[in-house]
Amino acid sequence: MASAGAARAERLPHAPRERRPLLAAFAVLLIVGGAAAAGLLALRADERVPVLVAARDIAVGEEITDDALATTPVASEGTLLVPASQQELVVGQFARTAVTKGQLVDTSMLTTTRTLQDGKVAVGASFEEGRAPASGLLAGDVVQLVQVVDGTGTVLVADALVSSATTPAEGAHGGRVTATLIVDESDGAELAAAAAEASLSAVLVSRGTPVVGQGG
Repeated sequence: MASAGAARAERLPHAPRERRPLLAAFAVLLIVGGAAAAGLLALRADERVPVLVAARDIAVGEEITDDALATTPVASEGTLLVPASQQELVVGQFARTAVTKGQLVDTSMLTTTRTLQDGKVAVGASFEEGRAPASGLLAGDVVQLVQVVDGTGTVLVADALVSSATTPAEGAHGGRVTATLIVDESDGAELAAAAAEASLSAVLVSRGTPVVGQGG
């Protein structure tokens, strides 16, 4: 009987090995590794480069000087913002649009050509829905300005330059397109009157390409 009991004892399963220390160590490695990865991602997200910003208000057509520019660090990858290292290239160019103090400077605001040359004026106009391209207007666009009265259109300006424009958000209904237009001084009064009567329409002639170093 004693030998039979001994044989059964030998056949009993062995107690499982203690694995908790190994699991705990693995969990620590996961936590440490995750924290390191998160730290790297945070550092990459916080990569910033100095770009140009307006140190004061800059009027449409104004020649840009050193005192009009300052720098600020931003995450600017994939944008049109101008690196601070290109400040010398920006000085001497002209403001295609009005720039307010503290506004980041991007390439769409710049032109090598003075927009308000002698004999030119800037006129503001607000276009009712359906009286401007559905895609809106952009700085640098050239448009034909037409006064529409009782279904009849009269061309007031054949090639006005869009200095700046505000377009309703995509999908918005009933929005207006507001723009500042550079035209001959002789056309300014008539154009302003048509804009005040809300009878003005804009026909896109050519789409501007705002790039540093390119005239507008």
